[in-house]
Amino acid sequence: MDVLEYYIDFKCLPEYQQAHEIHISKQEIADILFCTSRNTHYILQKWVQEGYIVWQGQRGRGKKSTLTFLTSLDEAAYLYVENLIQREKVKEAVSFATESHFSSELKEMLLNTIQMAFGIQHIEHQEEVKDVLHIPLQHSLYHMNPFFVTIAVEAHILNEIFDTLVRYNVDSKTVEPHLAYGWEVNEDYTFWTFYIRKGIRFHDGSNLTSKDVQWTFQSIINEEINIPNKWLFAGIQDIIVQGKYTISFQLKDGNHVFPYFLSAIFASIVPEKSDIKGSSLKGTGPFKIEDVNDEKMILKAFDNHFQGRPFLDKVHMWKLPESKLDPLNFFTDENVGKTKKSGSTYTIRDNGSNYIIFNLKKAGIHQNSFFRQAVSEMIDSKQMVQELGGSRVAPSTGFIPDRSDYRNIRHSTQKAKQLLHQSGYKGETIHLAVLRFDDFLEDARWMEQKVNEIGIKVKVHPIELSDIYNEDFMLAFDAVYTGESFEDNIELAILILLRNEYGIRIFLNSSLLNELDNGFESIIKQPDYESFLQEFQAVEEKLKESGTIIFTVHASEQNTFQSNLQGIQMSGYGWPVFHKLWIK
Repeated sequence: MDVLEYYIDFKCLPEYQQAHEIHISKQEIADILFCTSRNTHYILQKWVQEGYIVWQGQRGRGKKSTLTFLTSLDEAAYLYVENLIQREKVKEAVSFATESHFSSELKEMLLNTIQMAFGIQHIEHQEEVKDVLHIPLQHSLYHMNPFFVTIAVEAHILNEIFDTLVRYNVDSKTVEPHLAYGWEVNEDYTFWTFYIRKGIRFHDGSNLTSKDVQWTFQSIINEEINIPNKWLFAGIQDIIVQGKYTISFQLKDGNHVFPYFLSAIFASIVPEKSDIKGSSLKGTGPFKIEDVNDEKMILKAFDNHFQGRPFLDKVHMWKLPESKLDPLNFFTDENVGKTKKSGSTYTIRDNGSNYIIFNLKKAGIHQNSFFRQAVSEMIDSKQMVQELGGSRVAPSTGFIPDRSDYRNIRHSTQKAKQLLHQSGYKGETIHLAVLRFDDFLEDARWMEQKVNEIGIKVKVHPIELSDIYNEDFMLAFDAVYTGESFEDNIELAILILLRNEYGIRIFLNSSLLNELDNGFESIIKQPDYESFLQEFQAVEEKLKESGTIIFTVHASEQNTFQSNLQGIQMSGYGWPVFHKLWIK
């Protein structure tokens, strides 16, 4: 502990919080601080030197000295938080602000102080100027490997570190050149050739060539390496190096959307000889990893990125304890004291839906379709939107917001009771896993209350995002309340949803898995976007009819960005693209 911490502990005592002057001996202070007499003498000297107190000592046994407080508890706590932030001990600052025995007003002030440390900081040191983006994270970054990632936030960050041969353009809804500046294909779409840009460098300084591309995809399709979305590239029969900057893919069957597959984060290019199962892969993206551990991640601008260096010099991401700090507000509402500057307001719309999915691989009453349908009858998503509000903008009847149609949906408590009776329910407790986000937990408590009305008992278990990677852990629950956030490329996102081994598939029985696989085969054969979505909705209906999935709400948020923040481009994951941001 430093002397300021000792001062705060001392001032936190109820009898001293509002006191201006007290009479006390050094021994009494030593007893309170659990210090030796020698250490207490040193602490008092430092308190005087720092201007926290005035000390008028008295000599003689039994005589007490006079201690005058010059620094209030609020001032001392503020100073301590400021010191922690300056030393980049953000996690400790949040813990101090939220776990200490402070008043609610002081806690709010301290959290606001911490919030001000986030966003883009313009740092001038001697002749050097740095623009650093600080972001609070509510969950640890679990998989910083593009081949194994399944969480939206992680995928967004990985898109800043790694590049793919092609990229999806959300405006034109087409695939465009990226690491490759062009490609060609034969008449039956079985032989694709890509021409790679020259001069592209990996973060370790090595040049990217067709051999790196060959190594990457040979590793992905290697039968001994089990990656979640290997199916995307199962159709590759051979990968042929045609020249230093030319690579060809021989496919088993024709695939006219093969470039869409290559635009996925799972198709990131890494250097030859890389271990794609590793945690320290090198990319070619606009940012490279400077430091990463369980508590923080620091990205540094890559000076040699082939599309130009980012404006931001660094991005600092901090895993913080539970608090009111919202990761999506790190660039919002630029505050200077009590003055709030106006900015640009953007609506961040979630291309997906929240939903309950029942675990059909675990025995229990939830295996009964009448029981699941009874739960579905009680969860009126329109009522949920009306009563809970917030970011919940529309009731959901499917994964895609534009396709949700609630007009003919009716809910009946009487019907729910009849279905529950038919199920043979005998008061068993349903264990529901819920992502540890405020909105999700609020939804879960609302749904718990609704099903309690017909006698269903529910126990809510908050879980971390990283828990979804632990299949045995997830399969211990009767149901899971989660959400699916689609990336910009809706078609690809749908295919990944149907085939991702860490998604809805882990909870389904063999019959429904067959429905998903048959639907997938039908979907990829559709000639246009409308037919594609219609086939996908047919799969959705099978899941809804059985009550296996119960859709709840679509979400949307409005954020006002800092007035001087430019180049704002939102990714499909609901975050700004870091390498596009700049300050005017």
